[in-house]
Amino acid sequence: MANLYGYNTSTARKLSEFDGMYGQNLQKELHREIRKEKPAKVSKAKSARANIILVVLCFAMAFSVVKGYVSINEANNEISDLVSEYNNIVASNQALQVKIDKAIDLNELQTVAGERFGMIKPERYQMFYVDLEMGDFSEDTRSSETIKKHESFANMGAPGIITGALNLLQ
Repeated sequence: MANLYGYNTSTARKLSEFDGMYGQNLQKELHREIRKEKPAKVSKAKSARANIILVVLCFAMAFSVVKGYVSINEANNEISDLVSEYNNIVASNQALQVKIDKAIDLNELQTVAGERFGMIKPERYQMFYVDLEMGDFSEDTRSSETIKKHESFANMGAPGIITGALNLLQ
């Protein structure tokens, strides 16, 4: 290939049988050579780049899927830790409530209330009871006219409308 081109002043041209001819034959041959040589090299380079890009994309997709599973697993672990912590706190609260309930002594409470705050137990004459056992009943405060209207609408209903319509048709 080194012999194919000659340099004349500032332009490069292909040396051929007819050295002095610059024409379409020369251009066609140059294009043929370029098409034969470069596309093979370019296609190999492009296919290598495309393969590399595909491999990188596959790794990126696999990485994102694995990352998603890892984040879900971490969230589940955190949730289980928080649930166990919550259960421990509830159990300790119940234990403290039992201790508080056992610590309250009603006799001691009565002495502290009497000594500190001057409270005394009420006498029998200071207590009274209210009888709340009353019979259940209701009163209708509407006038008799409104009651009749409501009863007529209630009696009318679907069967009343149907019988009324049948009476009209006869």
